[in-house]
Amino acid sequence: MNGLSRPHAAMNAMLRLASRVKGPPPAVTASLAVALFAPLLVLLKRRLISDVDRRHPRASWATICAFADDQIGEAEAGRGPSRNVAVETRYRRYTEWCASRGHSGVDLVLATALWKEVGRRNGKAVRVALEPNIVPYHTEAGIEHWVMWYDPALVPGSTDLDPSAFATHVRAFLDVGDAECCCFQNVPERRSVPQVAHAHVFLRARRPETAAALAQLRAERRLRSPWAEAERLGGRGEEVGF
Repeated sequence: MNGLSRPHAAMNAMLRLASRVKGPPPAVTASLAVALFAPLLVLLKRRLISDVDRRHPRASWATICAFADDQIGEAEAGRGPSRNVAVETRYRRYTEWCASRGHSGVDLVLATALWKEVGRRNGKAVRVALEPNIVPYHTEAGIEHWVMWYDPALVPGSTDLDPSAFATHVRAFLDVGDAECCCFQNVPERRSVPQVAHAHVFLRARRPETAAALAQLRAERRLRSPWAEAERLGGRGEEVGF
C-alpha cells in the first residue's frame, strides 16, 4: 500500500473523492462529508484503541487476582494491572481541577463519599465508602475498578488493612459472590494516597443482580460528584459513567 497504513490510505481515498465533488448546495455538501468521513472516524477510533491495548495490555481477572496474592513478585516479573496514557492524563486533569477549586482530591473524597459502618477496630467504629475509581487500571471488558476508602478519622491512613475483611466490607454495599470480587491494599511503597487507607476493589458482574447493584451505585455517585458533572459539561461524561 505504498507504505501507507490502512486508515491513512482510506483517508486519502476519501479526500480524493471529496475533491471531485463540486457545486452542490452547502447542506448537501455537509451531508456528503458526514457520509464519507463517519466510517473513517470509526475506523480510526478502533485503530487508536487497538494501539493503546498493545502498549498497555488489558489486565485479565487472573492477572488481577495473581497480583492481589503477590504484589511484589508480580511487579518484579513485569505483571499486574496498570493505567493507560488516557487515564494518566485524566488523573492530571483531576488534580489540576481540584487545585483550581482550592481543595485536594482527598478533600473531595472525604466530603462526597457515602460512608457505612462495617464493624469496630480497637474499640472504634470502622466506616468505609465504596466508590468507582476515577482513574481505573486498564482491564478486560466486564471488570470494574473501584476503591474502598476507610474513614481516616477512625482508621489512620498508614494502617495495614486486614485483607480477609475486604469482601465483607464490600458486601455492605452490594451482594457479590467470591468469583465477582478481588481486592488488595497496595504495599506501602505503592500507595499514592497515603493519607487515607484504602483497598483496590475489582468487580465483575457474573449475575444480573450484581450488574444492577453496580449500576445503581454508579448513578448515585454521579449525583454526588461535582467532578463527574464537570467532566460531563466538558464533553467527557462517558469517562465518568454518564
